Amino acid sequence: MPSLGEQLRAQRERKAITLEQAAADTRIREKFLKALEEGDYPLLPGAVYTRGFLRNYSDYLDLETDELVVLYQQERGGAPPEPAPKRSNFKPYRPVVHQSLIFRPVVLVPVLIIAFVGSFLGYIYYQFATFATLPKLEIIDPSSDGLAASPELVVHGITVPDGRITVNVFPGPDVFGDIRTASDGSFTTTVSLKPGSNHVVVEVLDAAGKTNRVSRTIQYQAPAVGVSAPPVLAVEQPANGATFTNTYVQVSGRVDRGVTVQINTVPVTVSTDGTFQARYYLPAGAQPFRIVARNSAGGTVEETRTVVIAYTAAVVIVRVTGGDSWILATVDGNCDPCQGRVFKDGETATFQGKEVRIRTGNAGAVQVNHNGQVIASLGRQGEVVERVFVAQ
Repeated sequence: MPSLGEQLRAQRERKAITLEQAAADTRIREKFLKALEEGDYPLLPGAVYTRGFLRNYSDYLDLETDELVVLYQQERGGAPPEPAPKRSNFKPYRPVVHQSLIFRPVVLVPVLIIAFVGSFLGYIYYQFATFATLPKLEIIDPSSDGLAASPELVVHGITVPDGRITVNVFPGPDVFGDIRTASDGSFTTTVSLKPGSNHVVVEVLDAAGKTNRVSRTIQYQAPAVGVSAPPVLAVEQPANGATFTNTYVQVSGRVDRGVTVQINTVPVTVSTDGTFQARYYLPAGAQPFRIVARNSAGGTVEETRTVVIAYTAAVVIVRVTGGDSWILATVDGNCDPCQGRVFKDGETATFQGKEVRIRTGNAGAVQVNHNGQVIASLGRQGEVVERVFVAQ
């Protein structure tokens, strides 16, 4: 009668299975399988483990397990077999056949066509998106339609760096060109107004040849000869020569009913009781304010105040414009609030400390005033940007 090892080896060879493959399929080390087939029992672990190996291996080779276990006991020395444990529903591992991917022409050609079409559509979309996006143009002063107390109107705004700015004033038209922008895209120019309604159109041309325009309607009433007495103007704040540290300047006062007020040529709202107020965040140094009041008869009166602005900390005012943006502010290493949040379009927030770190998920919609210096945007639309502002 063939020995245990001969039966195992003969069955394995009939199935054309190598020892290496059998070890991988049964998860039994190859040296133990070889010892079973060669009858080298001293090389095997304890009898309990060996019987477990033998049961798994014989099931794997489709042999009669119980007979082989009895034969193993006999060859091992004739000791009576231990009670066979309850057999589990063992299913031997079968070889896993890995089928390699073969690129045949019938597969490769459609893949290349799909890749080409996808690349072409992506290029068309990129060109369209680039062409459809207008260059940034924001007019800060005058911020809206209003009245002018002087025929000279100062136009201040922010656009893309290296943009070409042109201002047209109707009626006329009067054209004011060759306006240069600063490195941050800001620009300032002075245009002449005519008595009556003036339509001021500011246009920018970027390097890609795209244009954008913003307009303002400004009313200018030329002073009449022999006008009636000027209106009453009482400026309550600020005190002349006052110093403001790490804060804004509030200009407030009172005028007669029906009187319009401009502060530094920009109209401000006058309430029904004749009071007015406005806040200004300005750079450090001496800052003048010219307050002009005008009544319906053409009478005017003006007062001036000069204050001193100082900063001992970084005062950062964040304003979201042109879309929502997620913002996380860290002041002197402390988050405020620590989890960050989404700021809605038009929302503002102020942060103050020795170091203010602003991280935003949509830099193109975030405008910053740092110690009176305006930064039009922290970056491009959808860009994640982190900026650090320190005390100056």
